[in-house]
Amino acid sequence: MLWMIIFELFYMGISMILMGFYVCYYLTKCRRPSIHASPSSHLAQKLTECCSVLSEVFYPSFLFAQPDLQSLTTELSDYLISTNLPTTTSSLHLPDGGQISYTEPTEQCEVEKKLIFIIVPGYTGDHTSPYVLHLAETLAASNVWPIIFTDRGKGGMSMKTAKFFSAGYNDGLAALLDTVIDNNPHANYGIIGISFGGMVACNTLFQYHRKEKIMVQLILSSPLDSLKTSTRLNALRAKVLYSLPFGKKIKSLISNNQEVFKTKAQKKLFRSISRSESVSITDIDDMFIAPMFGYNSSTDYYKDICISRCLKETQTFTICVNADDDPCYSKELFPMDVVQKNPNVCLISTAAGGHYGFAGLGWPFYQTTFTDRLVSQIVNMIHSQLAELHSVN
Repeated sequence: MLWMIIFELFYMGISMILMGFYVCYYLTKCRRPSIHASPSSHLAQKLTECCSVLSEVFYPSFLFAQPDLQSLTTELSDYLISTNLPTTTSSLHLPDGGQISYTEPTEQCEVEKKLIFIIVPGYTGDHTSPYVLHLAETLAASNVWPIIFTDRGKGGMSMKTAKFFSAGYNDGLAALLDTVIDNNPHANYGIIGISFGGMVACNTLFQYHRKEKIMVQLILSSPLDSLKTSTRLNALRAKVLYSLPFGKKIKSLISNNQEVFKTKAQKKLFRSISRSESVSITDIDDMFIAPMFGYNSSTDYYKDICISRCLKETQTFTICVNADDDPCYSKELFPMDVVQKNPNVCLISTAAGGHYGFAGLGWPFYQTTFTDRLVSQIVNMIHSQLAELHSVN
């Protein structure tokens, strides 16, 4: 009997010590977001004035404070989030025979087309992904017309060409921008890119022939330096939790589209990726994506798609949102020198958030995230400051 009492006391003591350590760890994650920008940045000034969420302490989910668990909340949202936004999907055929699709609200949706945002999902995301639909619904609730870009071969579309996913300039996204601008000549336009989609959006807009038409781009949890990120993704933790699972999905997509590989060089690339046992994202980039797009190596590919290069010179208002503890791209990799030299660029960072998690204190019972609130307040700022923003940009 005595030994049972001793064991229970010991168990309670250990539990309280562990809980104390976790509470201390949690408290290190609770702070106000940081805004990194040029001292002369009009954009940073407006964000500070108009976005109350930036002056409040961000309390991450107590149950999901650890960065890998924060990142997991995006996957769990597939089962928790239900959206009621009625949408319709259309196809857009490209000059090379390829095909992309775009999804937007139906005409029954009571949202004006005064401000239109194109959403570019993450690597394996598309118009059916709950986190993408949730973002579209968040925009619609703020009187923004959302349009979801779905790249070649995603969202149930079959691949028409052997042009798979590069994080560089995307001719499909450029074609969609042309379509949206031509069909809505009196609207204002923005882009939101998530993770890999942020790299696609930034690189495409940087080379887009009508870039001056785009008022603002939001880049959420995107690696701002792809070369450094590739090194991080090869570390054991990131490789097991992120690089390998995503790589398997991409390899499966490639393997299911053998018929689009028609030239001798394309068939050779297909055989090399099909036979390879390596399925991490960096392996696929090195063996398949880089040579498919004409690069000598994945290093050359990463250098070319690095969006820090775009951020140095962009004239478009650009808001990057990253978590300091992002397992794929943490704070020590942030290009502070680039951000602080271009007044059109602003980097907002939180202590917690993982990779596009940003789940707040009440999650999963209260499912609004930090980025939900921030995006809503940014678009409300744009609505109220349209004339001034146009004059500055």
